[in-house]
Amino acid sequence: MVQTKEGFKIRFNKNRIVFLSILCLIVLSILFIYLYTPKSIRSVNYNGQILNFRVDLREADKIPVRPDEQSLYTEFMNPSIENITIAFKSASAEENSYYMLEVIEIVLKLSVGYSTLNISPNFNRDPIIVDSYEDLSGTSEDPVIALVHPVYSNETGILLKNHVIFIEAKNYRDFDLATVKFLMVALGIKI
Repeated sequence: MVQTKEGFKIRFNKNRIVFLSILCLIVLSILFIYLYTPKSIRSVNYNGQILNFRVDLREADKIPVRPDEQSLYTEFMNPSIENITIAFKSASAEENSYYMLEVIEIVLKLSVGYSTLNISPNFNRDPIIVDSYEDLSGTSEDPVIALVHPVYSNETGILLKNHVIFIEAKNYRDFDLATVKFLMVALGIKI
């Protein structure tokens, strides 16, 4: 920088031009990444109620639903639904506490959804512990949600079969994602 009678004058040489160009590219890259990288979605406004989730809804939306999402939605937003039973196969005391975390999330979020539709089904006070998932059966008035712990599952997904919804996963993270995907479909949450 050189001082003249008119003020300061900056001299540009090849090194300064390269340095300033690289600095501009870095700043623009950081700005682009900040503005255009998708942000995690962990809450949603559901009919005026804010529902918070433990996992990103975009990640949960990737979990497959069989036979299809509309069938699951119809099963759970059925006005004639009277009772919802939640069942799981016992693993260990530590594993069972993880089930309870999923049960609490399901009951709380579905209760909010049903209250907005003036439907008030009962939830079994305590989940049913089963020896086998094969013996489960439900009806359109009394569907069953079967939580299949990663210890007993070799796939991640949601399956609706004979009014029984199987939420299963290969690991704990996927178990959370599958539970949230179930809630998204049952409540009609789209992202």
